[in-house]
Amino acid sequence: MQFSKCGFLLTVFALSASIGCGGADSGSTDVDADLMSELLGPEEESQDASEASHEGSDDDVVAESDSADVRTVSKSLKRQPAAKGRTAPVGEKLELRLRKGDRFPLVKTVEQRLEQKSDVVPAMARTKLELTLIITVEDVKSDAILLGVQYSRVAYQHDINGQQLSYDSASHRGAVPWDAIPYAGMVNNGFAFWLGRNNSIRELVGYRDFLERCVANVPIERRETLLSEISNRFGDDGVANFVDDSIGLLPYDSTVDEAAATRVMPGDLWTRERRLMQPVPIHLTSTYRLVSLDENTADIEITGRVAAGEAGAPSDVGRLRIIGGQSIGHCLVDRATGLPLEMNLSRFMKMQLTTSDNQKVIQEKQIETTIKSFPEMRGVTAGVQPPESAIQQTSGFRN
Repeated sequence: MQFSKCGFLLTVFALSASIGCGGADSGSTDVDADLMSELLGPEEESQDASEASHEGSDDDVVAESDSADVRTVSKSLKRQPAAKGRTAPVGEKLELRLRKGDRFPLVKTVEQRLEQKSDVVPAMARTKLELTLIITVEDVKSDAILLGVQYSRVAYQHDINGQQLSYDSASHRGAVPWDAIPYAGMVNNGFAFWLGRNNSIRELVGYRDFLERCVANVPIERRETLLSEISNRFGDDGVANFVDDSIGLLPYDSTVDEAAATRVMPGDLWTRERRLMQPVPIHLTSTYRLVSLDENTADIEITGRVAAGEAGAPSDVGRLRIIGGQSIGHCLVDRATGLPLEMNLSRFMKMQLTTSDNQKVIQEKQIETTIKSFPEMRGVTAGVQPPESAIQQTSGFRN
């Protein structure tokens, strides 16, 4: 029986177009591009809007993009029982404590692995993205903080069915490989966002300009297509997941007064839900448990799940069924700033792809995310020399 390779890999996680991520040599194939596209989703979906609204009920606090691509819900804390007769707020505050002008180095690393389990068309893809950035507190108001994100170094590598690419902005010289152009454009580039006191994004500032600067050296006839693609890639690392994986995991209880909203005790639990609506509906739920708390740090345990569901109508070609998934990790928070000293999260997801000829293929995806910040360098930022801008089209270019 004959099968189409692309049929196995063309899932609804694929981006609208491919920039040829199968490597910079002429041996790149559509199969590799489809595999790469799937590898980048849904964990690297974009909050593809310039603003996020701030709405919610008394029980839930919601931050939702205008396009409804990302929806985050912070639910109420499940607190340890208070002592009888106690009326004063219990626990200690665990929250952001930032001042205007503060600057913090932060390093985020995301490693992804996608395996297609098929006797006919097995496939494997791996990527590793390491981002070094500076967080700057640009403004502080009573109900929100304006945080700036500036990237200073980007290192990216992938292995798609044996075709490899490696790029490091700190050491690369000469022409930038086509597949690395979006990452090269991030260096000395950035945007800002308003973060509400409930640790949810209220508004993005300069995000579209950030994306356009990333492709400033790309031929104009390819610019719009590439803009659409990198908005999917960078949304994960730049906005939604950046917040969810770091600042967004801090507790906030909207059912109590503001003085007690961030107070917690060891054993307390709180949850956050994320709904990715594009390109396919994905529902993520994360539960956080405060393991320990002292005057310097807070240790938070993270568990989560990916809900099962059908991504696409039964009649769709290449429809995908999400069998389910789970996540586990921990975060050590600096109490002086509220920033993560170290966060490690492992997420696993299993999917079933049904091809046009009604064959079923299992795909498994694993994402390892690590975040480290350096609060001891508060206010200290090393200068970064601008990289050479010598982007050229290579044999990896596809029309």
